[in-house]
Amino acid sequence: MAYINFKEEKFKGKIQIEERKKNNKTLYQSILKNKDNLNGIYPNLKYSFKKIIDKNIGKNGVLSEEDFKEISNEDIVCSKFIDCTFKNIKFKDCKFIGCVFENCKFAEGGVSFENCIFIKEYSEKLPSLNRKDNLGCSFYNCNIYAKFLNSDISYTIFENCKLQNISIEQTKASNCIIINSELDKFEIIDCDFRGFKTFNTYMIDFAFEDKFLTKFDEKTFFDKISLKKKDKEEYEGMYTVYENIANKYKDNNLNSNFGEYYYLCKCIERKSLKLLPKLGSYLYWIICGYGERPFFCVFSALAIIIIFSFLYLITGIDINGSVISYNFSNIHTWNIAKFIKDFNEALNLSVGMFAGVGIDNGKPTEIGYMITNLEMLIGVVLMGVGVGTIARKVIR
Repeated sequence: MAYINFKEEKFKGKIQIEERKKNNKTLYQSILKNKDNLNGIYPNLKYSFKKIIDKNIGKNGVLSEEDFKEISNEDIVCSKFIDCTFKNIKFKDCKFIGCVFENCKFAEGGVSFENCIFIKEYSEKLPSLNRKDNLGCSFYNCNIYAKFLNSDISYTIFENCKLQNISIEQTKASNCIIINSELDKFEIIDCDFRGFKTFNTYMIDFAFEDKFLTKFDEKTFFDKISLKKKDKEEYEGMYTVYENIANKYKDNNLNSNFGEYYYLCKCIERKSLKLLPKLGSYLYWIICGYGERPFFCVFSALAIIIIFSFLYLITGIDINGSVISYNFSNIHTWNIAKFIKDFNEALNLSVGMFAGVGIDNGKPTEIGYMITNLEMLIGVVLMGVGVGTIARKVIR
């Protein structure tokens, strides 16, 4: 049984996004009404409380980070950037409070955010003790080429965005949501991803380059990735993404979550393998679901018992000196009622051989002893695998 119910997580995620958008809209309107009484915020007059449309912000050309235009120690509050282009610009020690970026491009040399905050946690309303607004910023239909260093992008929403060549280092991204987007060349270094979620998002080349540890918790969720090209290159990239995610759950001692993404990783990896390794992978999957699906062992055991039951009927069963055998030479004598009775004897024999507990009435003929030995060996191995798989899940 899966530990992660992907359908349920997506359903809850949809409700969470709607509530967050509603919360952001309410707080946005509240700040606009009380913009002259904001505590600890000093709005930048050029951008705050304005709708900026089709503007180029930054320097032209493809520049290195040391040549970027720098904006420092500014509070940009309740701004709406629509169809704007940000390029070769560095925001340092800035606050973005309730900002919305729509149809924007972060292009050319890219955009750097250093020591920036994209969330307003404290509440203006009284009493404010133990109360947080969690007003985050939103990005809609944006192409983003950016670097986030030592920043806080918690509660940020990225929707219908393409995030390419992204670096997030020592940044708090808790409860950040990425939905209906595409991630390509996405690098995470020592960040806080507790409560981070992706929904219906295509991910390729998504990697962790930690020096210490990126933090996950039980609420961290990555949706299944829908394949586009379905070729070897995509399969290899995709299973690497799942593997990286699985290993990071494991590093955070979230072993149940690790198991689910490890299972997805192996299922995708199987599609990229050559014939013989692929057959081995299929066998590993069928027997125990790559060690993550204990009930696969039960289904495999039932299938083997039934298959060998038919083999015993073909090779023959000796019951008190009378041999039961089904083949094309005696097909004219077959009878449904008799077949059911004989199959019951074959099934009884097969169960005994598989479990290694011996036989009751029937026994195999001489030609059937080879089949008996084979079933006993398979039974011993499969029961060992089954017990190991169950023990592994129980220990977790």
